[in-house]
Amino acid sequence: MKKSRRNSTRRNLALALFLLLSANIIMGTIMAWQSKISMQTLIQQRMLDISNTAASMLNGDTMKTLHRDDKGTENYEEAMAVLRIFQENIELEYIYAINVEPDGSFTFSIDPTIEDPGEFGEPVVVTDALIQASQGIPAVDKQPYEDAWGRFYSAYSPVYDSEWKVPVVVAVDFDADWVDKQVSKHIMTIVIITVFSLGIGIWLAWAISSGSRKRANALNAQMAELAGGFRQLKQVMMQTSMNKLDTIRDESHRELLQTLASGQNYSDSNWNEFSETTDNLHSMQKDLLRYIAFLNSQTYIDPLTGVGNKEAYRMQVMELDKRISEKKAKTAEFAIGFFDINELKNVNTNYGFAEGDKLMTAAAGLLSEIFQEENVYRLVSDEFIVILERKTVEDMYQLFAELEKKIQEYNKQNPKSPRLAIAMGTDVYREENKNYRQVFIKAEADMRKNKKAYYNKKAPRQEF
Repeated sequence: MKKSRRNSTRRNLALALFLLLSANIIMGTIMAWQSKISMQTLIQQRMLDISNTAASMLNGDTMKTLHRDDKGTENYEEAMAVLRIFQENIELEYIYAINVEPDGSFTFSIDPTIEDPGEFGEPVVVTDALIQASQGIPAVDKQPYEDAWGRFYSAYSPVYDSEWKVPVVVAVDFDADWVDKQVSKHIMTIVIITVFSLGIGIWLAWAISSGSRKRANALNAQMAELAGGFRQLKQVMMQTSMNKLDTIRDESHRELLQTLASGQNYSDSNWNEFSETTDNLHSMQKDLLRYIAFLNSQTYIDPLTGVGNKEAYRMQVMELDKRISEKKAKTAEFAIGFFDINELKNVNTNYGFAEGDKLMTAAAGLLSEIFQEENVYRLVSDEFIVILERKTVEDMYQLFAELEKKIQEYNKQNPKSPRLAIAMGTDVYREENKNYRQVFIKAEADMRKNKKAYYNKKAPRQEF
């Protein structure tokens, strides 16, 4: 009878352990996939931030008039200096401008590369992302391409002229081998920890079946080591994908990341019972699930400012267009607030990009305070959109007034930092509007009018 019970217990323990090990393998696979997507998204967003900022600093009307023989002229050298700022201050492989030719082809424009630059007028490799940027939509290559300089991923941002056409595109290249190596390194860390966990699980099965107190103590020491390794994994993931913890305003997300970094869910004391070991394994699995949920949520959050990113904004626009097309008048009522930080170009040039990022983060915080964080989206560089349901133009201007007060308070509290000033514009949905875009265009025009008034008031002859 004792032998029968012992065999039954061993079978039950073996089955339970098999299920736990299977769950570890599944969680490890999912975690590796989610981490890869998250890291690629963060890298692509960083590339777009750089190309968008550079594009915003170039004059499209000037760029489209440049030719090969203009080298050395004031306009040519001024544009070259703008791109060279990024080349020298940010770790980039290459940054350069691309001409959008009338026949739809693409050629090199200005290239600040010192050694072996692209020749003005020389054809460039055409990708889907480049074509998309030439149509006015910033984009990043999903797959690497290869040219005479190597193998790259590139981000592309349009440069508009005064007619809102795109004569030139700014391109930022990142070495594809470096990007792939970083992603592979991240995944390899997870694989190593998962394999290590499986090895400890096998050791756990043998220790339980032996019934030896000594073996159980040795097992518990190994489990403590596993918990430490698991904490190291979480720290690596934080450092590589969430290195801007201070910009996250969602307290639940901040608390989760801090818990994952410190490993406070796991005990480092000597365990005496197998039940405690099992509980800690369950705790690790729960944290894996929580971290996966967090990574999923970050797909729609701008990593710099913590508000909604372009993907979240796109999903909201699709929902509004659906309501409008279905003529759901009540549910389609909404107002748009369009915001653009004034003089960010000067701040980046004179104080550095760190101060520019600080200013954008501060602006996002004030917008979230007035309009609620879930309604705020960052589009490109220093542009933000707010979408509120059932608001009138009068309601929006009243909220704008509250925002102005908050901006003044911020500037008083930060006298040594660059001054924050935000151009604002708004419009509301009306029954004659056929889609969201029509409301967006009017809100943007209202913002441009406000921005022009700001610069005219500050310096009547200053361009913006």
